[in-house]
Amino acid sequence: MDLVEFLRARLDRDEQMARACSGAPWKAAPSGTVSTDTGDPGTDGPAYVATAENGAYAEHIARHDPARVLAEASAKRQVVDDYEKQAWILGQGHRTPELDAAQAVRETVLRLLALAYAHHPAYQEEWRP
Repeated sequence: MDLVEFLRARLDRDEQMARACSGAPWKAAPSGTVSTDTGDPGTDGPAYVATAENGAYAEHIARHDPARVLAEASAKRQVVDDYEKQAWILGQGHRTPELDAAQAVRETVLRLLALAYAHHPAYQEEWRP
C-alpha cells in the first residue's frame, strides 16, 4: 500500500462513518449533552448523540459532526487527486525544476495529512514528514 492508497482508504472510512451518523447538525448544550439540531419544529425534536464530561467536551464533539467530517474528507480527497494528476503529468515527461518542486510540496502535504492516521496499523513510518 502506498501513501495515496493509504489516504484514500482512511478517507473512505471517515466518509462511511460520517454518512452512517449524518442527518441534522449536532448541537452542544452547556450541560455536556450533544444532540441533533433539526431546526424544524415539525419534527420529533432533537435526537440524543452523546453526553460529555463538560460543556467544552460537548462543544468539541458537536463541532466535529458528520457534515464537517464529510467536508474535510472531500477537501482532502481533492488534495490527493491533485497530487495524482500532477504525478501523471510528470510521468508523461512534462518535467521542469519548478514542476518537480511543486510536486515535492504536494507530497509533503500528503505526508502531513497522513499524520492524522499515524495510529493506524497500515501507516508506515517512512511517510512521516
